[in-house]
Amino acid sequence: NGNGSLMRIIPAVLFCKFAAADLSPDEQLAIIHDVSSLTHRHPRSQMGCGIYALILMELCDGRGISGIQAGIDRAKQYYEATPAFSKELGSYARILNCTRTPENEIRSGGYVVDTLEAALWCVLNTDNYRDCVLKAVNLGDDTDTVAAVAGGLAGCLYGMEGIPCDWLAGLRKAGD
Repeated sequence: NGNGSLMRIIPAVLFCKFAAADLSPDEQLAIIHDVSSLTHRHPRSQMGCGIYALILMELCDGRGISGIQAGIDRAKQYYEATPAFSKELGSYARILNCTRTPENEIRSGGYVVDTLEAALWCVLNTDNYRDCVLKAVNLGDDTDTVAAVAGGLAGCLYGMEGIPCDWLAGLRKAGD
């Protein structure tokens, strides 16, 4: 139940949201779960990707910070009603119940649940892309993955214009 599939799921989420928008939400989540399964087949890992996907989809709709709660609500409803995943609900209790976790209780290691919670905590405790990603890095432990997951949330929330210009300028082939 590492965080690798969570870190790599954004392209599948964007595919579902924009290229496969005609599919039902259940069909879209099946795609997300299948993509997670390429490297992380356990239902807990698939569920982490599904929660993240539903939040990202809501943020892509321009709902602002309230999109996080809307995505969590959709995830809770889906996973409570899906027997293959319902036994994993306890692992995500703090996320699904929107528990306000103090910073000293945030774990940012390689466990999928910890990574998702840390990324959500970062975006909920900042108000811009730069601060969100820097907060994720400064948590320590698995900084690259937590920052990638938090950056995905912040990117959907704040858009391209929210990413610092000097960060974009440093990307290879940025002008191509």
